[in-house]
Amino acid sequence: MTIVEDLLAGPRGRRLCWEVVLGTVGDQPDDDTLFWASYWTSVHRGDGVSLFGPGASEPRPAPSDDDVVTAVEALFDAADPASATLDQVLAALGRAAESAMWWQEPDAEDVLLQTVVPRSLHERIATAVAAAPGVQALFATAPVPARWTVIPDTSGYGGAVRPAAAVLAEWRRELLDERSHGLGDPVTARISGTWWTTPPGGLLDTTTERDGRGPLGLWAVEDHTGWERAAVAPAAVDPSARIVVVDDAEDWAALCRAAPIDVTATTRRHDWYRATGRDGAWVVPDWAAIAERYDAVHLTLRGWLRASGTAIPVDADSADGTPDSADGTPDSVDGTPDSVDGTPASVIAGWTPDTTVWLRDPRPALGRSTMWRWSGEDRGWLPA
Repeated sequence: MTIVEDLLAGPRGRRLCWEVVLGTVGDQPDDDTLFWASYWTSVHRGDGVSLFGPGASEPRPAPSDDDVVTAVEALFDAADPASATLDQVLAALGRAAESAMWWQEPDAEDVLLQTVVPRSLHERIATAVAAAPGVQALFATAPVPARWTVIPDTSGYGGAVRPAAAVLAEWRRELLDERSHGLGDPVTARISGTWWTTPPGGLLDTTTERDGRGPLGLWAVEDHTGWERAAVAPAAVDPSARIVVVDDAEDWAALCRAAPIDVTATTRRHDWYRATGRDGAWVVPDWAAIAERYDAVHLTLRGWLRASGTAIPVDADSADGTPDSADGTPDSVDGTPDSVDGTPASVIAGWTPDTTVWLRDPRPALGRSTMWRWSGEDRGWLPA
């Protein structure tokens, strides 16, 4: 696969391209078409958006699709994405991750990029972005990349280290208990809960870095809580560690087939319906079972760009065979899952790209940490 193909395959790759374009615009075109297109996209699906300031009482009508495409082309022509530096690309990657919200409908800009912008224009943009030295540096990794862990300097992170097996066993028990939610509510009900598919908190996760800019675990975090300081420590990884790699959607589906847990009767059904538009059966990898075979799981940058937030089909025989509800009875009247699509699917959600999560003890030993801080002025992460 080429970088261009990786950028075009999924919504995060297309959004990264768009953020690189926006980050390299010289003279901004005097045109608010895309603002109004995003606004009306949100209004028409009931997001409850409001206008403030001059002109708010008389909003401009929704632009046509042709107007939107013309506006995108104008911004692309005013930008120089092929010159994007690594700092600009890392900042764009961060914005692409921040806009990944898999508990609600896709961001309005993602909707426009997916439904209005033609493939030919996406290809032109991706080709220019892929040529940028910053993108080339982002995709380049050392044969044996150094790995780093990031510990945000805020409450809720760090603390005592518990045995990995205990963390995973507790996660599995709690997940199975969640299935008591059942399937009685319509999939469109405004119900939300746990939506991410990462292994549970309390395990060690590591990412790689690029040219001294700090690990990607600083730059690109889904569902970022706003922390602006973090300790960064090197992790001494055993070269013989058994690491299962997720490089595309099929790799994720294979994990789900190998060790699935049916989560159709949890609140994920509602969250992922809003995020993907799919009403059907859902599974996630059983990380406790995966830990019996592997020391860690690694989601590559490429895998994140291509597949994050998409409904990934999983073979129908991946159901785990346990009841859909806590009392051991089916949740639907006729004894079958109350869903449109009975073939399971899954979602990569809540992941930082290029992350390895360590599922077993002993975990990689950590070296001396250094503090990093977010600089709004420099639009990037710097050593504190």
